Amino acid sequence: MSRFLLFATLSLIAAADSYGQPLPILDTVEKRYKTETSFGMVEVQAVQTGESVPFWMRSLQYGSIPLNGTSLSAIGTYVRDYDRDTIRKVDWGVGLQMRTNLGKIAEALLIEAYAKVKWKMFELKAGRSRDVFGLMDTTLGSGSFTVSGNAAGIPKIGISIPEYSFPIFDSLLAFKGNFVQGWMGNSPINITNNVKQLTSYYHQKSLHMRIGKPGWKVRGIAGVVHQAFWVNGNDMWGSAYTLTPFQTYMYVLTGKNYIYKPNSAFTTNVGNHQGSIDFGLEINGDKVNTLLYHQVLYESENSFKNGSLSDGLTGVSITNKQPADGGFHFRKLVLEYFRTVDQAYVSSRPYNYDNYYNHEFFINGSSYLGNTMGNPFISRKSDMREELPKGSGRNFFSNNRLTLFHIGAEAAVDNLMLKARFSISKNLGLYETNGRFPAVSQRSISIEAGLPLKDGWQVRSLFALDNGALLNNAAGGFISLTRVF
Repeated sequence: MSRFLLFATLSLIAAADSYGQPLPILDTVEKRYKTETSFGMVEVQAVQTGESVPFWMRSLQYGSIPLNGTSLSAIGTYVRDYDRDTIRKVDWGVGLQMRTNLGKIAEALLIEAYAKVKWKMFELKAGRSRDVFGLMDTTLGSGSFTVSGNAAGIPKIGISIPEYSFPIFDSLLAFKGNFVQGWMGNSPINITNNVKQLTSYYHQKSLHMRIGKPGWKVRGIAGVVHQAFWVNGNDMWGSAYTLTPFQTYMYVLTGKNYIYKPNSAFTTNVGNHQGSIDFGLEINGDKVNTLLYHQVLYESENSFKNGSLSDGLTGVSITNKQPADGGFHFRKLVLEYFRTVDQAYVSSRPYNYDNYYNHEFFINGSSYLGNTMGNPFISRKSDMREELPKGSGRNFFSNNRLTLFHIGAEAAVDNLMLKARFSISKNLGLYETNGRFPAVSQRSISIEAGLPLKDGWQVRSLFALDNGALLNNAAGGFISLTRVF
């Protein structure tokens, strides 16, 4: 079956005749999100993998890809967005996407369900949505450090300025940002080696500033993203916990430290925190648009005290502005380098470092419903080869020290849409397993193709492959039929 999926993908690439139809689904959905008030989509997808699901088949899919083996999936989507033709002070929108997977396990997944209302530049939104936070390329990149779209969205309510607005100094500066409160349900919490299922909460906020007037060819971007997971301190420590609920919330918002262990001088953040400080440069050329970006990673004040600023995500995204005129047409190229090796580690304080995504109390670390919330190249214990050391049981992620080179590319041949990703990483495990974890390389690749058919239907195929010493070797993919209406 994997050979058939590879053959189907390559067949689509070979079948580059022009049908005079709309662009394939990969492009159509993005275009309709940007230009139309409402649309719907139905998709039927046949999936085949071996014992392991290939990395670029399961990653950045909002936790929706079914388990290994053969399966059949049906996906339905409806979006009603703000009016594109008339600028209204008050407007509203809704989004809904459901997926049913039939295979070894039958499951129905609510991928997205939200409602939103806009007043001038402000937006109030509630529900589960497919979000990415952090400055980067969201279509071909390897994944943002905080929220990448790898896990299902956390149910939440928040207020935001979703587009650069609030201009000052004659539009020299413009801002966008958000403030969110979410509910994660019960999470396993380790309290002095006693695991309890406790109600957990989610906080997320961001603020980005664009420097440069709308007509300028070069503009700068600077911003910050912060998120935290936390539980009621009284549920953990009982009467020994002295903060009120309001004080707890303020400690979460500000990242202020607290004496978390009773009768101890040990202080740490209230909750599990991550974030990034983002810098970027937009270059609006005559033929291409270029975005240069860098995310500086942090988890606590320790990140800055011990200088882990060498860790981060650096990338360049180049988009072709020239219209397609038949034949081969380059559309976008993304190059990224991701590094998480240092983690603010200093030998004089070997236990006080940023164990990315893992946490002393939150057993599942920075994950939701079993999937990594941030960059998926920080590997879950369950994804790694059995023979590799995993460290203690408190590590949900057993490989968070790595360097990654990633390439994403998008092109079209007439009406045939092509998308490819290639990633190669060097993986060092954890500081906890340093000296026992061999430096292992991993390569992951995917090839995706889409082609329009008659009567508004479109066919899409993907083939993905893993090879290396970190993940189990894997091959698989899917072929699907989609109609957007």
